[in-house]
Amino acid sequence: MIQNQPRSYRYIPLLAGGIWILVVWAQIIFEIQRGDFYNHWEFGRRFAAGTFIYEGGLNFVYPPLWAMVHAPLTLVSVRLAKILVYPLAPLSIVGLLWVLDRLARGHLPCAPDRVFWATVLAVFLASPFLVRDLPEVGVNTALVALSWVAIYAWKEHHEPCGGVCLGLAAALKCTPLLFIAWFALKRQWRMAGWAALATALFTLAPLAFMGPSAYGRSMHHWLVHVVAGINDPDPSRGPLGEEKVENLALRPALARYLMHLPYGHLGRPESSDEPARPHRPPNQYYRQFLDLSPSQAGWVVRAVMVGLLLPLVWAFRHSPQSRADPSFLWEGAVISLLILLYSPVTWKQHCVGVVPALYLICRAALADLPVPRTALCMVGAYTFLVVALNRGVVGQDLTKLLDSYRIKTLALLLLLAATLMVRRSLLRLPAGARRPEDRRGR
Repeated sequence: MIQNQPRSYRYIPLLAGGIWILVVWAQIIFEIQRGDFYNHWEFGRRFAAGTFIYEGGLNFVYPPLWAMVHAPLTLVSVRLAKILVYPLAPLSIVGLLWVLDRLARGHLPCAPDRVFWATVLAVFLASPFLVRDLPEVGVNTALVALSWVAIYAWKEHHEPCGGVCLGLAAALKCTPLLFIAWFALKRQWRMAGWAALATALFTLAPLAFMGPSAYGRSMHHWLVHVVAGINDPDPSRGPLGEEKVENLALRPALARYLMHLPYGHLGRPESSDEPARPHRPPNQYYRQFLDLSPSQAGWVVRAVMVGLLLPLVWAFRHSPQSRADPSFLWEGAVISLLILLYSPVTWKQHCVGVVPALYLICRAALADLPVPRTALCMVGAYTFLVVALNRGVVGQDLTKLLDSYRIKTLALLLLLAATLMVRRSLLRLPAGARRPEDRRGR
């Protein structure tokens, strides 16, 4: 049915997407949208000025390299810098989708019209996260794109290029290190080595501008505070202190159901950004469940997270049969989702990492491949929890309440399960099981 739609219908999603991007750009120009870019610009200003970059706790979860890459933007005002850098956002989205298309062509052959509509559907399903990343000038989408460019470069036997891309992403934010560990698990030593070397060199790059003393102080501050937050025995606390309802990571989501959070805790829907000043009475629809102590809950959380990860490590342990092995594609999508679940801090804008999984599932479904119905139901549940139950539909208060029940984290887990299910189903297909007309690309 999709392939019979007139090509002229394509202008509808393209026009809607263009308007959406331009509206956010206009909001940035007129300073309606702020976001975290202003903190990042100030981070870069301190780097350029030679002052302590973490003064007052600013951006202490980011390594010094994050300040260094923002330093050139301080040559202009923060407002002008954001206006000028904003095109990075749509370019990152387009670049990520282009790489995914190139990687999926051999495994998921599909007519051009179907590829287009699969892409549109994937972008729509990820739109709540993509929209939130636009005011951040698409930096999180760019990091996801860099990781997938690295996979594409590996496939094309360009490990040095791929290693530099993945190393840059890992040095800017530690979570892409999981991709390097995955390459090592697959015994792709050349790729893992180049990426590890690039990560180390990029991490050390600020030393050339800051000097040994300032760099050493900054790295020590960063490491101490991040490690202390991650190792906190109380799973309802993290590197930023009390875990907010907006943190979609798995650790605080599990803690919410294992512990009683006191009134004023940032993990409750009635709390403001200051735990001592909740802005509403206790929400009558907020329910507590188990009442374990912080240490007991911490042990349970660690056991659950290790119990989820170890089977995946075992399942992904085999080396790829070739650079075109489709298992590599699906495992990469799983890694992108695991980064979101296992990161200490996962805000809504970070969740653009769902795009690879959604793209592959949508493309497989529109290619008439045997996608399990259960997996499609899981994607449907994800759509309801993430796309339908958005703030514009249900309002801010109900969104806070729903987020306190960690429904978006549940949606990420459902998408992870759906991705694994589709991967298992498609990898069992015989090599020639795809329809000839799809291979010709009608």
